[in-house]
Amino acid sequence: MIGSTFSLNGQLRPITEACLPVDHTELAYGFGVYESLRLRRGCVYFLGEHIERLLCSAQVVELEHLFTKEKIKKWTEALVAVNPATAANVKMLLIGSQTPAGALLYIFLLSPFFLEKKDYRGGVKVTTFRHERFLPEAKTLNMLPSYLAYREARRAGAFDALLVARDGTIREGTRTNFFAVKGRTLITPPVKLVLDGITRRTVIACARQHGYGIIEDSIRLKEISAYGGAFVTNTSGGIVPVKQIDNFVFPDVAVEISDLRKCYSAHLDALFAPTVSCP
Repeated sequence: MIGSTFSLNGQLRPITEACLPVDHTELAYGFGVYESLRLRRGCVYFLGEHIERLLCSAQVVELEHLFTKEKIKKWTEALVAVNPATAANVKMLLIGSQTPAGALLYIFLLSPFFLEKKDYRGGVKVTTFRHERFLPEAKTLNMLPSYLAYREARRAGAFDALLVARDGTIREGTRTNFFAVKGRTLITPPVKLVLDGITRRTVIACARQHGYGIIEDSIRLKEISAYGGAFVTNTSGGIVPVKQIDNFVFPDVAVEISDLRKCYSAHLDALFAPTVSCP
């Protein structure tokens, strides 16, 4: 964690007091949901959308609490105000309890993750891992398979691991959404099968505005060579070109992916420029 302060149920506390209760049954069973947000130049990107998804995830797993969107927004803005970081990731961690009043909401800052420029120019390597997330529409703490997949990917020098279902289709990364490219058409797995990433939504909206077609359809791993390119998206990295999937290597980064990166970057600049009030 970074900064001098964190928030617990809306109360700002010194970072030295940040701890998790070791005897908390719900925490031990992973009964919780979370969000990761991007903070740049004093603005928390897509704060409202992330809070809505946090609350939706809680609803999916029937995690009852007393928090509202308005309260969480106010508490996040208060935390950012007393921790003047120019760049950070904001983590929201909502842990359930036996009663709504016992739920815990931690909000804190983490060091940002930056890819090197060469990764955007030449693309990254990803591996694959056979797994289908339970309740994929919710961002829950049930993350052990994803952690093992990501650890295996990092040991192989890869950026992320793509989760592959029993039918051989690519679903999503352990911390990313996946897109394949055919000319000016983007193909991405159906939203009902994956986590509907905030960056995923934004990229789709930007792509449509710039004349790209969007198809939600299955992408079979064994047919990946039929596509002109691929990329993954997440909060920290934005649009990250994929150069290699296991042993398959794309010849180069498709020009359409480079074009989309420029469109996405311009979209963020327009929304969150220093002269513009944060939404």
